[in-house]
Amino acid sequence: MAEDLVEKVISFFAGDNTGNLSDKEVILRQRLKELAENKYGRFFRHKTDEADPSLGVFFHTLYKMILPIRTFMKDVAKTTRLRQVVLEAFIDTNIIDIVKQLNPTGIEERFKTTSPEELTGQIRSDINKLKTEFDDNRRNRINRSYNLVMVFFQLAHFDYPGLLKKFDPNFAEGPFGGEPKFSPVKLPLLAKDLGDFLAVSQNINPDNDWRTLLKLLKICAGEEIISENQFAQMLTGLRDIVNSKILELMVQYGSQNPVWICRPRIPDEHIAEGWLDARVAKAQECINKINRTERNKQIAILLKEIFDHAEFERLENYSVAKSESFRKRELTHFVYAEGVNYLAVFVNDHFEKELHELCDILLIRGQWINNAFSKEMSEAVHQLMELSGEIADFDETLSDDGTDGPRLKAAMLRVDRDRSQIRYINSIIDSINGEAIELINNATQHFSVVDSYLKRLAEDIQKKHPEVIVNWRELNSVSKDPLSQIMATESKKLDSFIQLLQLCIQ
Repeated sequence: MAEDLVEKVISFFAGDNTGNLSDKEVILRQRLKELAENKYGRFFRHKTDEADPSLGVFFHTLYKMILPIRTFMKDVAKTTRLRQVVLEAFIDTNIIDIVKQLNPTGIEERFKTTSPEELTGQIRSDINKLKTEFDDNRRNRINRSYNLVMVFFQLAHFDYPGLLKKFDPNFAEGPFGGEPKFSPVKLPLLAKDLGDFLAVSQNINPDNDWRTLLKLLKICAGEEIISENQFAQMLTGLRDIVNSKILELMVQYGSQNPVWICRPRIPDEHIAEGWLDARVAKAQECINKINRTERNKQIAILLKEIFDHAEFERLENYSVAKSESFRKRELTHFVYAEGVNYLAVFVNDHFEKELHELCDILLIRGQWINNAFSKEMSEAVHQLMELSGEIADFDETLSDDGTDGPRLKAAMLRVDRDRSQIRYINSIIDSINGEAIELINNATQHFSVVDSYLKRLAEDIQKKHPEVIVNWRELNSVSKDPLSQIMATESKKLDSFIQLLQLCIQ
């Protein structure tokens, strides 16, 4: 207590009258003093805590100069064109030539005379060339230029009419008639507007490459919107006022927040990356289309080699037809429906009949020299015999009585009015697709084991002294056709079917 009293006495004799004021009040007094001493102190009336009409005149002058650009930038077509013009300003003939090479129409023409493998290699090479030419340095220059446009875009779109109406309630947005009649405005009424203006004007720097900006605007508008001299004068005057801190002080004092700090709105557009990504994506889609075309050709050939019919939808729920309802709404769909259905057809129509009969002869009647081999093949056959039930159970989960079917059905009914259901539906289908590819991968593994043994046994039966099965003569006697011929045929069919499954998961 004694120390506090001493400090107050010292402050009194020292002429310091702030002893009873809070820290905030002390700083506000300091801000008031700084306002009086500022080179643009005329913008503030100290006796009445008002913004002087001269501040309104400043914003009105700025608004009149910037109005042509403000009007231009309200035209969406022109601003879109401006974006393109900025990009084109940094694109040279090398890049133009590469882009032409990657044009989908040109690629389709080349597809007629170039093999798929060679063409996809050419496209990938062109993509790499484009990325090399359109490097980080070029992308950074494009983005800097466009963000400079966006800095001015923000400045042009500031609500000047709203601010000026506080100085003159009758003020109307251009075209301009007579001079407005501005009156003083209580500073608290302007604080937010001034803060918003500072946020969009802090990045204005007369040293930036504004000449290029004006040239770009002229190209898009078809005429000069504002002269370079006018523009330079405007930027210099604006920068001087912003640097003087007069507007910042007025915000601090008007909002009674002496520590208010401007948070500039700094544009951070990445149009260069977007442009590059779009062209790479189109080129990649061409590669994917070529690959899909070739894949479908290979699948068609393999289907004719494996099956004697063209009906492959055996599953009621995990099918291509049922998948379309998801695909049409751009949801995750049944990616492996073709593969699982082919698997179901092959297991039911072929493996459980002809191939299983052959395996029975080899495994049950055959006298194997090494039981470990027969055991490995027998286990693979056993696993494949379980497949029909596993596939049926998998498909049943998507039925109306299954675990996933009702959830998907309910979510699909709500998805149009509740978009959050999209993620829920996609997560369910992703899980289902995970189970589908596991079925295919496991089947492929087991078929590969059986196929490898059939190849080995087809060689063994031709040997004078067999090394795997010793009673080939006896086995041939119980077979309708020569075992060597059957094993060769079945091995070839298994090879084709394994290729088919692998294509279905690519």
